[in-house]
Amino acid sequence: MEASLFPAPYLSYSLPVRLVDFLICLLEAHAQTLQRLAALYGEDVLFEILEQAGDSPQARSQIDSSLFSQTSVRGVGVSGSAYAELESAVHGFKLPAVLEFHLWAYPHYRAFVESPIDLNSRIPGPGTDTASVLVEEAVAQAKRWVKQLPIPPELGQQTERAAEIPWLRFRTTVLKRVGRRPMGTVY
Repeated sequence: MEASLFPAPYLSYSLPVRLVDFLICLLEAHAQTLQRLAALYGEDVLFEILEQAGDSPQARSQIDSSLFSQTSVRGVGVSGSAYAELESAVHGFKLPAVLEFHLWAYPHYRAFVESPIDLNSRIPGPGTDTASVLVEEAVAQAKRWVKQLPIPPELGQQTERAAEIPWLRFRTTVLKRVGRRPMGTVY
């Protein structure tokens, strides 16, 4: 038998990642994006930009519930506790109230929360591409969100760069948690 540096696909060295854990990482990346944009433009200007952007219906994504294991992670409570985990995490970000409001209103997050998927559902681990699909879709949605902001074209590239770093971290964090190697470009 030949030795390999990579484990057999059926060996999993990672814990199951719940949808709520994925969403906490997603909200953290978006919170960091909002903070970076507030530092770039100033909070008052960013608030105006966010209010002008509104809630674009085409920004809402559709969530494929077949990507998730319908069984909850053993030992984890009901979905009400998942919402409490989300609230606790967001309060821990210590955002100003207006930014926290816009964080909760983030369309890609809302698509998950408004779907019938249990927040304690598991994301299948390293033997599938589910985590990669979810991460790449989240990053694509983040890019679309930044591009739809009503900002002058001359500031577009600077804005995209400011928003890029939190999503690179998000991608790396989530893929590591599900046991995948985070390789490839994001932007």
